[in-house]
Amino acid sequence: MNWDDLKVLLALARAGSTRKAAALLSVSNTTVMRRLEALEAAIGGQLFDRTPDGFRQTQLADQLLPVASQVEEMLLEAERQVTGKDSELKGLIKLSLPAVPVTHLSESVADFGVRFPKIELDITVSDHPVDLARREADIAVRGIPKHKRPPKDIVGIKLGRISMGYYVHRELLQKAHRGLSELTLIKASGRALSLGDLPNAESLGLRARHLIDGITPRTVAVANKLGVAALPCFLARQYPDLVLLPGVPSAHWGYTWLLHHKDLRKTARIRALFKHLSLMEAQWPSAWDTTSDNAVEAA
Repeated sequence: MNWDDLKVLLALARAGSTRKAAALLSVSNTTVMRRLEALEAAIGGQLFDRTPDGFRQTQLADQLLPVASQVEEMLLEAERQVTGKDSELKGLIKLSLPAVPVTHLSESVADFGVRFPKIELDITVSDHPVDLARREADIAVRGIPKHKRPPKDIVGIKLGRISMGYYVHRELLQKAHRGLSELTLIKASGRALSLGDLPNAESLGLRARHLIDGITPRTVAVANKLGVAALPCFLARQYPDLVLLPGVPSAHWGYTWLLHHKDLRKTARIRALFKHLSLMEAQWPSAWDTTSDNAVEAA
């Protein structure tokens, strides 16, 4: 039994399929199956039941997973401690950005790359949460609902407010008012969409028609008159023909946070990028938030 085999155990338990586990580990499906079979042979038992719905943990896996998680945490802690003692402004930084077109954020990252030529940036984009404790990224920029805060082991600052609203193309809205077209709802596929203080989709009285994964594809769909969708106001305002659904004002959803793990606070390159990106707080575009601090928040 070795650490590579235990990583497969953890990835399969978290992902539920060889395809998703392979993506988490950046290996092939074949490699995942080979390592799983090697681990099962080494311990003399089956760790997962292969079902049509995916891999389901057996009792043996339930017994081994806490040990594997403990080994993982010990190795990650050692890695963070070693990285945290790095005092040179060179090396690799894994940066995770939100999967939305944010020009000023991209420009700030590019400016950092020019200022620090010995630092390499590995940039990924995603709408999904990022696990900084497991070193999925060194620094992340993420939107977090206003009633939540980052975990205790994560250092973070708020860069700016984010508001959400239900948006529709003005021409589609005009046709609907004349009875020439039906307004339908575009919902998020996969994960449930966090709406904050916006009313839930069912209360709008609109028929759900499309399921589209990703904030940017949903925005493009609304811009192409496919229906109504809940969107970040800063993103919708980049499209002049998109308007808020009448009678449903935008609402303060949360904040954009700049985050890193506390064990990396002494790493020079991490501190440098964190400080550089934190300067955006003072220059955060008002388009990120169409609400005010007043009781009535409207776009």
